Amino acid sequence: MASPGNGQSPEDVPSPGNPSPLPADSISSGSSFDDPTYPIDESLRDYPFHFNRRYHKYKEGSYPFPNDDQEQERMDTQFTLIKQAQGNRLFFAPVQNARNVLDVGTGTGIWCIALADSELFPEAQITGIDLSPTQNEDFVPENVSFELQDCTDTDWARELGSLDFIYAQSLLGSLRSYSQYLITARKYLVPGSGWIECCELDLKPRCDDSSMPGADSESESDEDGVTSPRRTNQRGPGTQLINGTQPQQRDYAYKTWFERMHDASERQGRPVRIAKKVRKWMVAAGYVDVQVVTTKIPIGSWPKDKRLKVIGRIWANLMSDTLPAASYKTFNDTLGMSRDEIEVFLAEVRQSLTNRSIHAYMKNYTVYGRRPSADEERAMGRMAPPPPPTTGRPPSQRPAVT
Repeated sequence: MASPGNGQSPEDVPSPGNPSPLPADSISSGSSFDDPTYPIDESLRDYPFHFNRRYHKYKEGSYPFPNDDQEQERMDTQFTLIKQAQGNRLFFAPVQNARNVLDVGTGTGIWCIALADSELFPEAQITGIDLSPTQNEDFVPENVSFELQDCTDTDWARELGSLDFIYAQSLLGSLRSYSQYLITARKYLVPGSGWIECCELDLKPRCDDSSMPGADSESESDEDGVTSPRRTNQRGPGTQLINGTQPQQRDYAYKTWFERMHDASERQGRPVRIAKKVRKWMVAAGYVDVQVVTTKIPIGSWPKDKRLKVIGRIWANLMSDTLPAASYKTFNDTLGMSRDEIEVFLAEVRQSLTNRSIHAYMKNYTVYGRRPSADEERAMGRMAPPPPPTTGRPPSQRPAVT
């Protein structure tokens, strides 16, 4: 079994598999290959707006969330909190001496910049790709560049077998087929030594005690998405009495939001609940040495641990700020909810996020795997992946962000 990578020295590294329960507080520019690139068409910055939020123009509609300044700040905060929850690691895969690194769905480019600043791979060219050219290259390390590209294309317009490391965080809700993304990515990794890592959040609220009304329980040892829901029988703080006798639970409002988001994203064909399935898809795509690291992220300041208390408080605020961006377009387009209906519902959800008597948390899944060598593939009886279509643009025509 491969050992975890050294993406910064952690103070408190979560162990692979399922972390222990959280105790509650008692008070409750250039390309990667040195070939020329060309500026993007400025019309791609003529962004559309919905509910006063700005969205991407390139391949408009294929990504359901905004790309405006407010959303960029939110994404950077989310990255920082997940990194802190993971013991300040930038990655877990045991990558060695990487020279070509690709960050898929780079957003603001914060991971690329953090990796360059860490000097873990001082000779690496680090490239971030995204649908939105919102990155500012004026204040980035010389070995970092950004490109406008759609990772759902099967032709990434770069050299096959050339990448030492492919990283992605929070692609949930963005892809129609996460498994196809993994298949495509494998072709571009160095055979035998190239690694891929997927950091995905499961938005479903979980609880280790009876404090969350309407809570489900599911097998934590099953990362492939097959669940066995069991409704809890214990009365939590949301229990009400009908006619003085019959107990009834009122669901946690954030849980209701998650269920609606899950339903809407499934209807759109871009599911948000994919984190538990990534391991299965990665193995099916032909990767080896596949490992999973799970991390609990509390919702609110209820944990007893001081570090997690701070993370939980900021995370609840972040989720509150995230609700409009995640909900407006998706709920309106797919569920037919009006702006007023969405706002009334989100007010209830925000209130639930501040309830310290409910000890809810989310799980983040980091899954990494290695592309096998040609000899390993032959031993496994697998064929090498087919080459990409020849209709894509050559590497010299990849649009760079300027």
